[in-house]
Amino acid sequence: MTEIYRQIIDHPGAWTNRSIGGKAGLAYKMEEKHLKAIEELLERTRPLAAQEVTRQDFDHPVLNPMLADIFNILLNGRGAVVIQGITKERFAREDFERIYWGFGTHWGIGVTQSALGDKLGRVTFTPVGPGNPTNRAYRGNQELTLHTDTNEIVGLMCEEQAAEGGYSQLASVLAVHNEILKTRPDLLPALYRGHEYAINEASLSSKPVTPYKIPVFSCVEGKVSMLYVDSQIRKAAEKMGEAFPADLDEAMKYLNEVAAREDIHVNFMIEPGEMMVVNNFITMHARTEFKDSPTQKRSLLRMWLDVPQGRPVCEAYKAKAKYYAGLFPGKDARADAVVAGA
Repeated sequence: MTEIYRQIIDHPGAWTNRSIGGKAGLAYKMEEKHLKAIEELLERTRPLAAQEVTRQDFDHPVLNPMLADIFNILLNGRGAVVIQGITKERFAREDFERIYWGFGTHWGIGVTQSALGDKLGRVTFTPVGPGNPTNRAYRGNQELTLHTDTNEIVGLMCEEQAAEGGYSQLASVLAVHNEILKTRPDLLPALYRGHEYAINEASLSSKPVTPYKIPVFSCVEGKVSMLYVDSQIRKAAEKMGEAFPADLDEAMKYLNEVAAREDIHVNFMIEPGEMMVVNNFITMHARTEFKDSPTQKRSLLRMWLDVPQGRPVCEAYKAKAKYYAGLFPGKDARADAVVAGA
């Protein structure tokens, strides 16, 4: 448990839907010069498989400053960006993976996301089976409530929308913290205290529950961060045969209620070619239920990136990332990518 931060956070990352004006406030529109640079890089890297591309391979004097600017927004600014400019009319769908991976090499190191060993996960409806062995939620079509993932930078690039639904939602962790501090400060101790986690992938291992507690909120060097998946916290209590703490139950329900408010979170559709990238420690994300059709199947590329020397966070957050990577024996948890400036 870290010190509880008891001041209103005045920072660009403490945005609300009301303060930024929805999706438009998150948009980062590439210029023609950036698109031309991307076309040059696509041709230059053709001999390589998409995920063999490194930071050095995806280096361009026109594109580099833009990607550095986005990286600064993620680490020091509002923590969420919707990158616009790639379209199906101009770029082939098979190039989306190369573009997104190339962008990611400027921001961090790609990590394994599932038992499949994927570093660019395919977010599409996949029934339980070889392509979805542990019934991961991101491969379902049900609603996913606001939560965070494991690594510092996470994001999606849209290849195709669903026939119906599949809206994305983002909420600022810092804005949610501000609201709880203003209205129910008595709930903060439970959210800072921490609880064990039960991760789907871990159900196949000898350690189905984390051997340590992970706080929902933490504060390191004066910076508030979050790691939070409601269902995994509750599942851990069930697996341990323990009653769920009443104060944590009340606090989590209130947190969910605040994050789901229309004035707090942004609700929008990711268009084909758009990239949604967030700082996972200060941005919650979710999606609405969706339905595919025989001719239109929702498909997005998912990226998780470690960021060495990124946001200062508590040791439990770092331990969860290592714990998760350790669930995949024989699979490299890091991609062949080099962090800018490293």
